[in-house]
Amino acid sequence: MTERMGVLSSDGRCLQPSPLAARAMLRPAARRLAAVGIGFAGGWAVLYGALMPFGLGLTLGLAEDCFAPCAAGAALGLLLHGLGALSLRSLCQLCALGAAVAARWLLPQKFVPAALAGCGTLTGMALCFALGSSGADLLLYSAADALLAAAIGFGLRKFAPERPGMGTLLVGTAVAAALGSVRWGWFSPGVLACAAAELALCCRAQKFAALSGSAVLGAALCAADPALATAAAGLGCATAAAAVLAPGRRVETLAAYAGGCVSGVLCVQPPGNAFGLLFSACGGMAVVCLLPGGWLVPVADTPQSGENAPAPARSAAASTRLEAVAQSLSSLAETVNAVYEGLPRRREGFRWVIDNVHDTLCFNCGRRETCWKQEYTATMAGMEALRPLLEQNGSVETAQLPGELSRCIHPAALCAAAGRSFALYRSRKEARIHSEAMRTALTEQYSAVAEALGVLSEQLGRPGDPEPYKSSRVAEFFTGLGAPPQECAVTLDDLGRTHAAVTLPRTRFTPQELAALAGEVGHICRRTLEVPQVLSCKGMTTLLFSERPALRAVFGAASAAARGEVSGDAVQQFCSPTAAQMILCDGMGTGRPAAVDGNLAAELTARLLKAGFTAELAARLVNVALALKSEDESGATLDLISVDLYTGTARLFKAGAAPGFLVHGGRVRAVGEATLPMGVLGGVNGQSRVVHLTAGDYAVLVSDGLLVDGAGWVAKQVELSAAAGDAPEKLAETLVQTARIRAQKTGRPDDITAAVLRLEKSG
Repeated sequence: MTERMGVLSSDGRCLQPSPLAARAMLRPAARRLAAVGIGFAGGWAVLYGALMPFGLGLTLGLAEDCFAPCAAGAALGLLLHGLGALSLRSLCQLCALGAAVAARWLLPQKFVPAALAGCGTLTGMALCFALGSSGADLLLYSAADALLAAAIGFGLRKFAPERPGMGTLLVGTAVAAALGSVRWGWFSPGVLACAAAELALCCRAQKFAALSGSAVLGAALCAADPALATAAAGLGCATAAAAVLAPGRRVETLAAYAGGCVSGVLCVQPPGNAFGLLFSACGGMAVVCLLPGGWLVPVADTPQSGENAPAPARSAAASTRLEAVAQSLSSLAETVNAVYEGLPRRREGFRWVIDNVHDTLCFNCGRRETCWKQEYTATMAGMEALRPLLEQNGSVETAQLPGELSRCIHPAALCAAAGRSFALYRSRKEARIHSEAMRTALTEQYSAVAEALGVLSEQLGRPGDPEPYKSSRVAEFFTGLGAPPQECAVTLDDLGRTHAAVTLPRTRFTPQELAALAGEVGHICRRTLEVPQVLSCKGMTTLLFSERPALRAVFGAASAAARGEVSGDAVQQFCSPTAAQMILCDGMGTGRPAAVDGNLAAELTARLLKAGFTAELAARLVNVALALKSEDESGATLDLISVDLYTGTARLFKAGAAPGFLVHGGRVRAVGEATLPMGVLGGVNGQSRVVHLTAGDYAVLVSDGLLVDGAGWVAKQVELSAAAGDAPEKLAETLVQTARIRAQKTGRPDDITAAVLRLEKSG
């Protein structure tokens, strides 16, 4: 079992991460390695035999995690291009790279300081050398390099190369220029790479990307080596033929591309001179033919503006509006609390009762001057002596009046006035406490809902990478079934998992139909999908498909009531599309009142978790519901574990719950410490932690009644049952029956419940 923050093993052992987690950890290293290669190409590339802007431009423009590896690759490319000879141009470029890297480290996310540092260093050093014996050519070329590098860096800052567009074209230009300057006899790797890239785009039906790439890459080839102008013309003709005549059809696209390439080259060059260029272009076509078919699945072009643009715009607008509502609710809660803190406090004590008796009875009495001025001390002492009588009985009799008040000429009226004043004082105090509790509950609800909306806004703002071709295929499938979807989106999340959301007019599906739909949609998306989650609201039905996780959860639970058949413990066990959820709530006390609190807490928590709330936010809202449920004191513990079935990451949350037990690698461990239950305080005093579980591991949640004889025997029993591979239902029954026998011996009956979850490999 591993506890995270950094998934560290509790016993010092190193655990194997899941494949998806390993992919997520390797992605940053792959990005940096790619940045080194791109930087090397930028340092190697030379335009028109004199200009070298790409190394510095890429260093200025790439993301914060990639600019340093890119600069290292660019420096290596500069040195190797001159075969180790350090010219003045190379020296200026190396110093400019160092200055740009230093500026980006000191002032991250700032483009202008880095551009001034890098381009200024390049131009300044060239000027110093030009004033010597190097002439003005070095200064002119370096100034041109600086201007082009600043433009390249600015373009990459505005258009990230990770997304198709200008940024990708700039990186492709650097790679094409670097490869275009390399020739081995008839063979040109630049022509091969450009032909492969353009043909692949045509096979994927991305005709606009292919045509724009052909123009830019052809220009890069010509700038690197003017002798490749013929090849650039031939590749342009080939791309135009393939993109117009047969986009998205692999065999026809290949034929159209080959015919266009031959025609374009032969129109410019005689057959003898064209042979080498055609040989390199054929090499690029061969590379595409060897690629897996899944890499060349047609994808519809995504225009910058047009019919498809409003979908992400709507998501961004909805995310912004949710965030605005969340901020408004949070601000409202803060304003209510601030106003309450600024109001003057009523410091009403028993002295208010004395003052009210004076104002209602003694003010018009003939002995007022004597009692309240001449004998003020004795009168106040007598009034204070009434306090314990009023607090105990709520009233006072004439015979109970203390000696200091025996001189009163209206003893019966004094007793009645004292009783009425004390009753009014107590009611005012109770109303003040109640209003403060209501204010606390109101602001707590506002704050919790605001945080929940903020989380939903963040999730909506990260919808994942869209896959338009698969989305259109899924939409066509449902249209063929006679249920054209109103919305259909297939996306990839950050870990490469496929998700599909299909919104239809209100429709009912049987379990068999849902399973069949999962199989058909999975076949279209080339993934194994789970049975979809069905959401229905306002005449619409939404099917949420998710890729089948690596793990599956098996649940088991058992319970025994302390008296009768009603238990105050409640269990909820279910699986959301990506996680297994297990909840155990223990109502305070035993019997029917405790059962009401326990079931209310468990049911509300389950509904909030299914709606996307986190455990902490759900606990805050349930805490308010229990506090306001009735005038009687209400409370319930919350014991929750949520396991990500893709990665095995488990999140535990406990509020007043008994310790739980986790089994990982055959070893058992108790988790959790004593805290107050929900519904007792204005806030929730809960504990959260993150652990890592794998297939074969167990999670056991128990109520405090099961631990009446200690936790040692429970840990041993859980470890033995896990070693024997017992089913969760059997383990829960064993724990409850054994605890019931032990509780009968101690004579301290309580509700006993055990909830068990076991992870298995997904079939």
